[in-house]
Amino acid sequence: MPKCPNCGQATARTEDWACQWCGYPLTSSGFKKINKTYRQLQAERLSTAEPVAEAEPVSEPEPEPEPTPEPEPTPKPEPVSEPEPTPKPEPVSEPEPEPEPTPEPEPAVIPEDKQASRPATEPEPVLDIMELPFEELVAAYETEGTVADARFSSKILQITGIINRIEVREELNIYYISLGSDQDSVLVYLRCVFDQKHGDQLNQLTSGQRVTVRGKYDGSIIDMRMSDCVLVN
Repeated sequence: MPKCPNCGQATARTEDWACQWCGYPLTSSGFKKINKTYRQLQAERLSTAEPVAEAEPVSEPEPEPEPTPEPEPTPKPEPVSEPEPTPKPEPVSEPEPEPEPTPEPEPAVIPEDKQASRPATEPEPVLDIMELPFEELVAAYETEGTVADARFSSKILQITGIINRIEVREELNIYYISLGSDQDSVLVYLRCVFDQKHGDQLNQLTSGQRVTVRGKYDGSIIDMRMSDCVLVN
């Protein structure tokens, strides 16, 4: 049985074209087909797993504090009267001369012809963004094959599609959604990876919702994915 390129286990393809163990998209039709979706298999595994009872912590008895001996009182010495010192006469200070004011330098005047020759600030570069629906991205791979990898690689894409899956796991630092299509003939998905700061925004999304995602495309014909993603709407 072929192995999953993501988790490395021998796997089969579910009805939603995903690995039966980790849910990784399997675009190849060479995998054996399971007549269940990845979510159905996951629900069956959770229902058969037996909960493990946690052991109650045993509280240790606190040690009794040892009595602290009270310090013996120290006798106070009798104060000895000292003779009062004779005040010394203060020296008479001579007045310091006032400093002469320093004239402020006048600002230099730049001729108009030299002011015009100064270089203007360069405008910020405009990102070259390719906007296209998810179906057009899939169609490009179907017609061009691996040539589409060179066309989209390292480009900033803005893809509009239907949310198929939302994965937010703070303990594993996993934040991504899978974009698909509402057409039954399209069975592949685009994985959009987000930064941790977008976790709350991803939790507000729902499966089946149409969204637009912008990110850097670093995928291939067998693993379509974008990194550094942000939601446009």
